[in-house]
Amino acid sequence: MVSRITNSMLTNTLLSNLNLNLNRMDKLQNQMSSGRKYGHISDDPSALIYGQSARNKLARFAHYQKSVETAQSWLTQAESGVMELNKVIGAVYEELVSAGSVKTPQDKKNLAMVVKQLQDHYVDTLNTSFGDRFVFGGYNTRGDFATDRPTEIKPFKVVDDQLYFNGFNISQFDKMPSGLFGLSLSGAPDPAQLVTDYIDGLTNVATGDPMYPGGVAEFLDTFGFADIDEAVDALIMREQLLGDVVTFDVGPGISMPVTQNGIDVVFYVTRDEEGNPILRNTFDLLQQVYLAINGDPSQASPDDEPLGTDELTKLIGLVQGAQNHLLTRTAEIGGRQRRLELLEARYEQDNLNYEKMRSDAEDADMAEVIMYLKMAETVYQAALSAGARIIQPTLMDFLR
Repeated sequence: MVSRITNSMLTNTLLSNLNLNLNRMDKLQNQMSSGRKYGHISDDPSALIYGQSARNKLARFAHYQKSVETAQSWLTQAESGVMELNKVIGAVYEELVSAGSVKTPQDKKNLAMVVKQLQDHYVDTLNTSFGDRFVFGGYNTRGDFATDRPTEIKPFKVVDDQLYFNGFNISQFDKMPSGLFGLSLSGAPDPAQLVTDYIDGLTNVATGDPMYPGGVAEFLDTFGFADIDEAVDALIMREQLLGDVVTFDVGPGISMPVTQNGIDVVFYVTRDEEGNPILRNTFDLLQQVYLAINGDPSQASPDDEPLGTDELTKLIGLVQGAQNHLLTRTAEIGGRQRRLELLEARYEQDNLNYEKMRSDAEDADMAEVIMYLKMAETVYQAALSAGARIIQPTLMDFLR
């Protein structure tokens, strides 16, 4: 049995189809005006979650890229500082070589004045800063290099020909056995006994005899400590200061130092005349060079006669050791810079990948949207035209 089609049924069906066409056109129009595939989460939840995940990744990469750029600036300044220090040591080396060929004591004293100025410049360079922070001063961040500030807040200063780092006298470690600094004293149950046992066990490389025949007492007297506790406290302080380095998070779980510790820059390992490994303080070495050219270093008086060529030659090897140490520091900084360059390149590539993921999930294909919108407009116009022809006779009949 065929059902009867009424005028209201035709009208309702036409209006329903027109509404569907309008909804389709509205969706396409929103895509074209906003540039996004979906306006609501309910449109495609999985695609939008996928896009949001890509957005989170992009935000993290932006943070790490900024950290990498800042770290590169820090390392560039640190590299400039270390290279400047190396130039100072190179100039001292040249003066030391010249001192071996000059003929009169007065000429050597003149060269010594040059070395003294270079030594002062060495300390000034150790106080190199980046913004409001010192490159070799750890977390000593007060003040700005361009403004006036008290001398005591600079990480390096000289008091009575002794070099201080953040208020701690580091000249007292000059010529100390290097192995002492490999001891972990901060967490030791009895650090004084640990240091005592180590000193008692030290032997001379050349003779095999005890390095300090008088035991701990001789060691304390050599380096000017009142007792073993004072020596241990100084060693623990140095151990703690060695960890005073500014670090940046440059990647997920990747932390990189962007400064050089001042103690690491100043001290280097060498050997004494008998082959025993010791630490040398470069500042004290420069002081020794000055006194050697100017007068007897044991007397530290400018009225003493300068040392001869043989004694000066021994100092040349020590100065070369300081140069090699600074070159090692420069190479270390260069390695970190290279690593940051690789990280930067990787982040740029990851940005492209995740941006494509986000675009695939969220961005509308404008060419495709325009094509479908034109098709929807054509369908809508055809529906209006067909509906007008169907409804028109019925309306005329109604009017009659």
